[in-house]
Amino acid sequence: MLKIIYHPLKVVLLLVISSNCFSQTEIFDIVTYTPPKDWKKDAKPGVVNYTHVNTAAGTFCVLTIYASTASMGDAQKDFKKEWNELVVTPYKAGANPQTETQTTADGWKAVTGAAPIKLDGNDVYILLTVLSGFEKTVSIRCSMNDQSYSTQIDALFETMELDKTKTTAVNNNIKPAQTNGAAAKFGLMNYIAPAGWSEEIFSDGVVFKPLGLPADEHLAIQIMEPLNFSGTLEQAMEKSFEEATIMYNGTSMYQSDGKYSKNAAQKSFNGWEYIRGKGSIQVENGTAYKSEVGLEVFVIKINNRFERVAIIESRKYCGGVSRYYATDRISYRNGIEQFLYSLQFSDFNAAVLKSGSANGTGIVGVWEGTIQSTGAATGVRLEVFSPIFFNNGQVYFGNKFPTEGLDDFNSRIAPELYPRNWGTYTFNNGNGMLKMPFAEIPFRTQGDKIIVTKNQRDWPFYKLNSVDGAKFSGTYKMSESYEIIPVITFTADGKFNDNGVVRTLYHDGTNCINPGFVPGSGNYTVKDFTVTFNYTDGRKVKIAFLGTDYDKSNPSPATLRMSFNEDPMNRQ
Repeated sequence: MLKIIYHPLKVVLLLVISSNCFSQTEIFDIVTYTPPKDWKKDAKPGVVNYTHVNTAAGTFCVLTIYASTASMGDAQKDFKKEWNELVVTPYKAGANPQTETQTTADGWKAVTGAAPIKLDGNDVYILLTVLSGFEKTVSIRCSMNDQSYSTQIDALFETMELDKTKTTAVNNNIKPAQTNGAAAKFGLMNYIAPAGWSEEIFSDGVVFKPLGLPADEHLAIQIMEPLNFSGTLEQAMEKSFEEATIMYNGTSMYQSDGKYSKNAAQKSFNGWEYIRGKGSIQVENGTAYKSEVGLEVFVIKINNRFERVAIIESRKYCGGVSRYYATDRISYRNGIEQFLYSLQFSDFNAAVLKSGSANGTGIVGVWEGTIQSTGAATGVRLEVFSPIFFNNGQVYFGNKFPTEGLDDFNSRIAPELYPRNWGTYTFNNGNGMLKMPFAEIPFRTQGDKIIVTKNQRDWPFYKLNSVDGAKFSGTYKMSESYEIIPVITFTADGKFNDNGVVRTLYHDGTNCINPGFVPGSGNYTVKDFTVTFNYTDGRKVKIAFLGTDYDKSNPSPATLRMSFNEDPMNRQ
């Protein structure tokens, strides 16, 4: 445990001392001060950092001064707010540190708190001083791993003077509004805000953040200002990614294909051309160790300009082993994709292609069968395919059923992300054609099945019955998974009690983002080949359910199969 001796009383009382006896004073926002000699300065909008690293001794200190904000009118409330935002959220420190409060001769109230933390396995001490008064507040945070820096920190505080009359830089009392999925507009862009996300509107953009995100993670969608540029989509992407990196005060990280990977420019089902790129950048976190975050940029060409959207997200360790991005959670990724592909523009008219439905008669619906497949690594093999014929002429022809089934499934977005297994079909008088990106595949109906001709052989597929409104009854268990025997109990009145089954069916080994990781109970519903588990603690988990070998008249079959993998659960 680090033993840092800190004197908040000294810091506070010395704030009223004049800095006239010091040279090379600097001004940041309402603060005038003399910085430590030979420390590296890094000034960015709203914040200035001073860093000292002694490589030989393995010590460091980062001192950060934040631009003034509007006070809440209470020094303790100001401190609690700043402590939560600047210490608890980024470093997982305790929410209620021991504090000292003093009032200077000039009338400023200073509240100081401290906490030891672990950062990437290193012992670090965080000190936060929040000064409040005259309708404004200023925060100064120090992060260090050695008490020898105390003298230099004290010396900086001795030189500080605060301007009572200057207007605050930011009004933090303005709170973002929660969205309800309503349509809105920024410039010529018409968008539908993601439901359940907060929305902040600025003169140069709009920012959305999910409300249920864990406190130590970050995720935001940001509409950027349009780019008036005569170059190509690829060139616009390069400029936009660089601009977004600077906007987030980041530095580029390089990978095998440059600063970011990108897809080929393409035309969306909305009619506009676009390109998207994704990479990682490093951002300051108040210590000598920068944080890696994911940065994704979506660029759309509209007439003679480029509309841009940036997505920035934290990358965290789960249990010290696996790493994950915030958008690895399906619910967040779905919200982002729905937002991006629903964008429309006042000066761009194109036919809106609606999502299809797999509910229907005849060829429309979900089918299942086996077919021969070949691959460079696997060779020739038989695979179970689940073709989905939608009522709008779209078809899915692949070996993995959608992870969450088809409830609220958007058949227009999926092909933008995974084009190989998506195409269109024609059908007339018992004969049809699948028009896939890699080939055209003929098929025909024969009694209650369809016959797909591939690799010069006929392969039969059978239509699956609707599972809407299905009920289950009994206790079912699975084979050992994650060192436990998963068990779940269903009742015919729509209730469940789960102990590991939903976690296993979700097929995500990263516990931090698997919504079924924690056992629980609640209600279930079945619709459009999806079982939705609504937990009493507010979680909502969707699992694919094709209903293979299931009969609605028998809610307690010997075996139930769920998930895109059709994992078996055996009745007890």
